[in-house]
Amino acid sequence: MRIAAGLFLGLSFSLLAPSIVLGGNDATAEQAEVTKFIESMYSYDPDTFSLGRFSDSNGGPFLMNRVSRSSGKFNPASHCALLRNFFEEDAIKKRQTRSGTVTCDADYRYPNLDAENLSSATRYIEIPKPRIALPAITGNRAQVSVLTGEKWRKGSPPDIELARSLYFLTKTDAGWRVSNVMVHTKWPDLDDGTHNCYFSFARPPSDEERKEVPPHCRN
Repeated sequence: MRIAAGLFLGLSFSLLAPSIVLGGNDATAEQAEVTKFIESMYSYDPDTFSLGRFSDSNGGPFLMNRVSRSSGKFNPASHCALLRNFFEEDAIKKRQTRSGTVTCDADYRYPNLDAENLSSATRYIEIPKPRIALPAITGNRAQVSVLTGEKWRKGSPPDIELARSLYFLTKTDAGWRVSNVMVHTKWPDLDDGTHNCYFSFARPPSDEERKEVPPHCRN
């Protein structure tokens, strides 16, 4: 399955989902490489990336907003293999079913997308374009913020509903891999007087990653 997943990754680079790259014209070669990696990750429809459904006809993944509702089948082995193209093993949540099948989950891309719209069978919106910030790179480490949301109306302040996925990446022998993710279901995460914080991490954060915790959430 690892070979097939590699083919999926190569396919996605040629059919990237539409995205908005913030500051992309000023990117270095390494920043462009990380951005392309993130764009590839966002090129898959939630039917495949979140729910593990693959084409009945050829076993391939579904690309963003290009799902045939009657031709998909849950394939946990292909799903796990696909996710390993993007995430370190410890950033993937795994569960073993009673039958012994291992399922994988790394559903960090659209924190404010509800369950109804994850599945193409019940979806009533077109998945919004991700807004990818210019990556910050130090050595073999990278950090990149991706905003997702639907409402972008001009105003003061702007009327927007945003979520953020902050990816922490490490360059490995196999290429860039996500080692952790800080997910914000509401962005910006400001002190709104409710004592609520709207973030979580995929795995326990390092001291460096913990610096991204909003000031009003540091106790």
